[in-house]
Amino acid sequence: MVARELLHELGEALLPQRCIACGRFGASLHRACLEVLPAAGSPRCTRCWAPGPGSPCAACLADPPPFEGLRAPYRFAGVARRALLEAKFRGISAHLDPLGDAAAEVVPRRWPIDAVTPIPLHGSRRRRRGFNQSELIASRVAAALGLPLHADLLRRVRATGPQTALGRDRRASNVAGAFAAGGPPPAGVLLVDDVSTTGATLAAAARTLLEGGARRVYALAVARED
Repeated sequence: MVARELLHELGEALLPQRCIACGRFGASLHRACLEVLPAAGSPRCTRCWAPGPGSPCAACLADPPPFEGLRAPYRFAGVARRALLEAKFRGISAHLDPLGDAAAEVVPRRWPIDAVTPIPLHGSRRRRRGFNQSELIASRVAAALGLPLHADLLRRVRATGPQTALGRDRRASNVAGAFAAGGPPPAGVLLVDDVSTTGATLAAAARTLLEGGARRVYALAVARED
């Protein structure tokens, strides 16, 4: 796995990069081009980040998610969607650095966070891809916030199919039992993923952290699918 990751990094360093947003050479995603990505906008529920008035929203009042709050700077559409899919399915991870920095900017400073941890990939998928996109994003977030990155708080103990192809109900069952504790978590954890759709993956991982001893879990994604 280490050799594959090194080859991946070497390939990205040697190949000329063209911005996914403007098409100019120099970077895979210019920081100035982040402004053209579809912003999440407002109003939104501060608990689940669903669009619409009322916070918490009716769904969170009826069935609160295990995380205290969720934030994402972008909607899962347009250039944001393309950048994340290229990272996930084509191995183009250079997009993730500026996206991780942008995600860090929307984290409320009032959240009592002690460490940052990513949604883990199953070992077989990580070996195929060569990296965990959520861990790369989480690394940028942790650095921007001045917090430690604890990438081993969770383990993916069951391989799951892609969430994007499933309906809301099946997404929850798809990730049930997929995570296990990797080590004792601190009191406040920021859980990072690339995309939040129904929030099922973040919820399953947050429950595992809480069962392992965390007192509060907050969630962050680059984009949310509305």
